[in-house]
Amino acid sequence: MKKLFVLFAVLGLFTACSSTPKFKVNDVVLADWYQGNWHIGKVTEVCKTGGWKVSFNDSFYNSASDKEPVCYTEQKLVQNTAPSSSSIESGDVVLAEWMEDAFYAAKVQKIDGDKYSIKFVSDGWESELSLDKLRVMPEQPKEEVPAKVDVKINSETK
Repeated sequence: MKKLFVLFAVLGLFTACSSTPKFKVNDVVLADWYQGNWHIGKVTEVCKTGGWKVSFNDSFYNSASDKEPVCYTEQKLVQNTAPSSSSIESGDVVLAEWMEDAFYAAKVQKIDGDKYSIKFVSDGWESELSLDKLRVMPEQPKEEVPAKVDVKINSETK
């Protein structure tokens, strides 16, 4: 009986540690193409060093200046699927469609039935969108708060 218990415990630990990749080739995603400018693309490759390569829908974002495709991390990718209404609350920061294939961070101001009043973080522009125009923002790493630094002023520099 003990051997069977140990076997199940080991199998459970192995299963918990071996997670399936979040994204796979051909998944349609939103990728943070440049500084919070999220665009629709398709995963083309899993990077050996971690992350995923993405080809974007618009040829502008796949320009010749992009010599080596970027390996996007989990914090810079999200599945391109509308969230459930229960996953969005007033005050949440989401990705909201600004124009076709382009999404930006926005704060949900109010929810009225199937209408979501949002305010874009970058410029304060407000809009009312339906749920299909929103995406859940991937969890971002928390910025480290610098330790308190004591500043001493040299009497000669006053």
